[in-house]
Amino acid sequence: MKSVVAGIVTDPDDAADAFQNALVYIWKHLRKIHRHPNPHGYIIKVCISSAYDVLRQSTRRLERESAASVEPETAGQSDGTSDGDQQDQQIVPLIREGISLLPRKQAQAVLLRLLEDQQFDVIGRVLGCSEVTARSHVSKGLARLREHLADLGLNPAEG
Repeated sequence: MKSVVAGIVTDPDDAADAFQNALVYIWKHLRKIHRHPNPHGYIIKVCISSAYDVLRQSTRRLERESAASVEPETAGQSDGTSDGDQQDQQIVPLIREGISLLPRKQAQAVLLRLLEDQQFDVIGRVLGCSEVTARSHVSKGLARLREHLADLGLNPAEG
């Protein structure tokens, strides 16, 4: 479960916070989890929700910090990474930001589909909805994510 959280939240401190929050919730609601028809799925959902909350908080904190201070331009400076690596390093935070802007169910569905490579029936069981609704959450979430990236001048279909 820790890998689920670490896949969503890259900062090790934020990932640790999210995982601890998930463990506290799981501990407090252990009886409810035992009675749940899909306890494993429920625990995954709790971990994703916790990571999503920390991701949103982190995104808001970064927005406040960047508004308070303008970073100097570092364009043209080379750190020895290839162009592909630099593009990945630039786009991943933008994708995470886009996911943090999605409604909770859409974000959870997208994360389960992309990070965990889960099938729609499994996503539906984890989210407590039908497979059709899970497909809808994934589809709408990905569409919003593409729209967010397009608004930033990126075309996710390229590359």
